[in-house]
Amino acid sequence: MFRGNSVSICLVSILSILIIAPVTLNSSKAELPDDTILEFDQADGLHFMDYINVSGSSSVPLNSVEISLWNVTATGQYDLLNSSSSLLSVTPFETDLGSTYWLWNHEFNHEDESCTCLVRISLLEQTDLKSYGLTIYLGPLNHRPVLMFSSESDQTSQIILGAQDVELRYDVLLPPTLFSLETNSNLDVLTTLSVCPAPFGICTDDYSPLTVLHELIDGELTLTMEALSIDLADGLYLVDFHVQSMSLKESNTLIQYLAVDRHPPNVTFSSISELLESETIIVDLNVDDGYEGSVYSITWTIIEPDGELRAVSSTEILDDNRLSFNAEKQGVYQIFGLIRDIGGNFVNVQQNVSVSNVEPQLDLRYDGFKISNNQTVTVKSTDEWCFSANQTTDTVNDIDSLQYNWFVDGKSLLSGRSYLVSSDIKTNDWEDITLTLTDNDGASSSITFSVEEQETQESSSFPSITIWTTLLFLLILSIIIIIRKKILTPQESDFVRWSDKKSYDE
Repeated sequence: MFRGNSVSICLVSILSILIIAPVTLNSSKAELPDDTILEFDQADGLHFMDYINVSGSSSVPLNSVEISLWNVTATGQYDLLNSSSSLLSVTPFETDLGSTYWLWNHEFNHEDESCTCLVRISLLEQTDLKSYGLTIYLGPLNHRPVLMFSSESDQTSQIILGAQDVELRYDVLLPPTLFSLETNSNLDVLTTLSVCPAPFGICTDDYSPLTVLHELIDGELTLTMEALSIDLADGLYLVDFHVQSMSLKESNTLIQYLAVDRHPPNVTFSSISELLESETIIVDLNVDDGYEGSVYSITWTIIEPDGELRAVSSTEILDDNRLSFNAEKQGVYQIFGLIRDIGGNFVNVQQNVSVSNVEPQLDLRYDGFKISNNQTVTVKSTDEWCFSANQTTDTVNDIDSLQYNWFVDGKSLLSGRSYLVSSDIKTNDWEDITLTLTDNDGASSSITFSVEEQETQESSSFPSITIWTTLLFLLILSIIIIIRKKILTPQESDFVRWSDKKSYDE
């Protein structure tokens, strides 16, 4: 019969949690300290005929609490029988170390009630509503087994079945008998364990029973799931588990998740095999564990070209099983991936990536003009000059470690500087300059060029004097000529000059 609907699973899970102690419910209020402890002096399974008296201690004040009594006799039942907003008594005590704790006590009187019951204390004031419970039997009837997670197990943990057998431990409270409580420790129970496929937390098919071995000793039930005898494909399942006493009284049901993972995942490793220095190495892993909802972990390791073994940083791990990092060194990077699934199966994969060095590009300039190999550069002997290689390029990881070496006529002059000025050369008789550039991988390039000094001719003031003298002489001469011409020219009278008579008569 199909039992896998989400509503019933949630209700049964809540009931199962409420039956065991302690119980934690969520609230928007401030949280209690992590070391908060409220304990019962009584053990689970204690039998009260009519008068219930419980006590205990607390590490926090009990100013605002609620204590309640619930009937949980039937599967799915959770009926409130009694509640109080205060405890019967609370007494503070101080230890020798100066810390304070509080002793408390409370009573319920139910003469006509018979049930499997839960006493619960909830801390209310400025807390996230932490609750602590004690399971008891009240009266002579309506008692059933109570199945609880063992104190050694995590009730929220997932059962993982791989290649090895799995042992599960639970605490079982058996109802008291009218004859002797001591006989309960030797009684046996019937176990019923069923599973349904649930890749997304909800059953997608009917429950089917599983046969498991069990052993009950002093109230502790041990189940053994044998890997070889359980015929389940790898995947995620919901487990429905309860027990019955020999009188066929059925316990509550515990719901857990089961992951069956017996086979290693299939892994595909992909990456480029060759690239240049300072480029980004990207490695992709495609992992298929054979079923939906599988969980696995990847551990990356890198051996760099110099043999250094290192782990990867969080910034180098990307989403979708991708690794990305910068290739800063020349040589072969060895990249290892260890993939481990929740069943303990693992796969090792390796990828080698060859990284080639990028040679530096030497750029030498004089007065803004680029100098080529074997070129002759003319400079003025009287001027200060500078040959600069500041515009040289290389990969980001090499540019700051480039080594500059200057030679004059084959002899080493200086190193460690990207420019050369005229004052660096102390001799007068030289011709050729060589600049050698080397990166941290040993790759180098160089430029050799000749320098020709141009002598500046001494300028004379005589030509300038001669020109100005000539111009001045010509100017004076022109002035004299103009004046003389003006003086020698006859001045005409303003009066009309009459011609002689003879001419008139004629």
